[in-house]
Amino acid sequence: MTGTMPGPCKVGIGLVLAALAGGCSANGMPTLQSLLPPPAETSSVAAATAPSAPTERSLSIPGTPTTVFTQVAQGTLGCWFGGDGPLKASHVYRAEADPPAKGGEAEIVIHERDLSLRDQRGTRAYKITFAAEGAGVRVTTMPLKIEAKLAEAMARDVETWAKEGVKQGTECQLRALLPPPPPPVAVAKATKPAKGASPKRAAAKSAPAQSSPVRSIPAKKP
Repeated sequence: MTGTMPGPCKVGIGLVLAALAGGCSANGMPTLQSLLPPPAETSSVAAATAPSAPTERSLSIPGTPTTVFTQVAQGTLGCWFGGDGPLKASHVYRAEADPPAKGGEAEIVIHERDLSLRDQRGTRAYKITFAAEGAGVRVTTMPLKIEAKLAEAMARDVETWAKEGVKQGTECQLRALLPPPPPPVAVAKATKPAKGASPKRAAAKSAPAQSSPVRSIPAKKP
C-alpha cells in the first residue's frame, strides 16, 4: 500500500510545535510558558512592596504668615544648616517673604548644592510655603527631590516649629536621622630622646648629682 508522505513544511511545523510543547529545545530556545507575561499576582506584590514616594503635607495653625515663617526659618537654620547640621554641606537655604502690609506670604526653598553655579543653588529639593488663611496660616511642605524617610522627618520638624517655635531641648527629627560624625580622638604622642643621645646618657644627665662625703683630718700636735 502506498501512503502519502508529509511534505517538508508539515514536518518542520510539527517538529517546532513538539519542541515548544515539550519545553526548551536542544539549542536553548524558550518555551511558550517562558514567553508569557508574569501572572498578575507578581505585579501586584511588587507594587505593594515598592517604597512610597514622599507626599505633600499641609496644616493650618493660628497666627500670621510672618510670625510662623520666622519661627520655621529659625528652626531650619539652627537645626538643618547650623554648625554641623545634616544639610549644611549638601544643600543651600533660600527664603523669600512679603512684608506684613502685603499679606506676609513667604516660602523657604532648599536647593541641592551645585558647586558649578555661582550661588550654588542647584535643583530644588524641598519647599515650605506660608499663606494667610482666614484667621490663621496655611503651612505646606513639598518634598521635590528628597528621600521619603527624610521628608517625613523634615515635615515633623516644620510642624513643631510652626506651632511652638524653637524651644531649648526640643529634638530635631532630621538631625536624629542624620547625626553628625563623632569628633576625631586625639592621640598623645610619646616624647622621644634627643637625637644622637643614648638612653644611658640621657638617664645620667637627668639624674641629680650626688655630693661625696668629706673626711675631717685631725690637726697635728706641735
